[in-house]
Amino acid sequence: MKPTPVAKQPPLGTGRARTEALRSLLRARHRLLVLTHNNPDPDSLGGAVGLQEFARKAVGIDSRLAITGKILRAENQAMVRELGLQMDRVEDVNLADFDCVALVDTQPGFGHTHVPPGLAVDIVLDHHVCPDASSSLRDVSFVDVRSDVGATSSLVAGHLLEAGVRPSAEVATALAYGIKTDTADLSRNVSDLDLRAYDFLFPFVDRQRLVAITSPRLPVAYFQTLKDALTKVRMYDGVVLCSLGRTGSAEMVAEVADLLLRMEGTKAVFCGGLVGTNYHVSVRTEIGGDAWRLIRASMEGEAGTCGGHGSVAGGAIQVDSADARTLRRLERRLERNILKAMGVAGGNAAALGDGDD
Repeated sequence: MKPTPVAKQPPLGTGRARTEALRSLLRARHRLLVLTHNNPDPDSLGGAVGLQEFARKAVGIDSRLAITGKILRAENQAMVRELGLQMDRVEDVNLADFDCVALVDTQPGFGHTHVPPGLAVDIVLDHHVCPDASSSLRDVSFVDVRSDVGATSSLVAGHLLEAGVRPSAEVATALAYGIKTDTADLSRNVSDLDLRAYDFLFPFVDRQRLVAITSPRLPVAYFQTLKDALTKVRMYDGVVLCSLGRTGSAEMVAEVADLLLRMEGTKAVFCGGLVGTNYHVSVRTEIGGDAWRLIRASMEGEAGTCGGHGSVAGGAIQVDSADARTLRRLERRLERNILKAMGVAGGNAAALGDGDD
């Protein structure tokens, strides 16, 4: 289907002006394809189905959600199951059926995002910092990227609010859970929009299903991975490092980083793990920290991509070989960069349990 020409409308000014620019673009199109980053998380899924709701109720056009990767974390799987979220594999979608393409919770050029070759992106909704945004977003018709906002789901909920759209219970719950996860229950990187969005959604949220999502049953393998990770923790004066070695998913790297940040006296956490031939890094800092600056410093000189904002950041490094020797060398380079960026002297690291009676 050939896209209808639409003049580029930069979404500047008030929230209402941004929403009207988005609605104007969609009114000139017939069918929307919504894409996320690989292995989408709750904020990505929530923002995606929220945009579908906007397209359907504010404009009256159909859409489909397509993903690459997998739904890996137990809570994410519960979210899809409990809310009945419908999605397809990108490779199973006939791209010619769509004349509008949106990226949600990511941007063109991010290493954890696959856009099929030759597919033009028309809409980008995101809250991450992208170092190449000036070039990668140049040809995108509608761009709403706000790194001061804690969750992409908040951006999308804001558009529903401005358009006067009443979200379904499923969509409201998905958006609310996306906000909760990316802002750590409204305690991290929170903006006024995050608070307004959550207040708007809450009356429509299915609280029973939200509880079922947040407390799913976990497989034994999860606890084995966690046990192994805790034996590999190294601590340097408030800086906590942890390598999971080879692991099943990047989500586990992020989950361990979130957990370790709760350790008393911790200023910053750097957690890494090898998934296939990509070494994934998650950075977490105490409130007010600049995780984006730290992950860039830690990955200096490496062939990889990274993104983040506020106290949360993540990245991936492509490795030529997945053997143990190559992995150890990479981790030593990262550790040197991390300690330098944090202004911490090297030396003997403490392990969990050191000094216990």
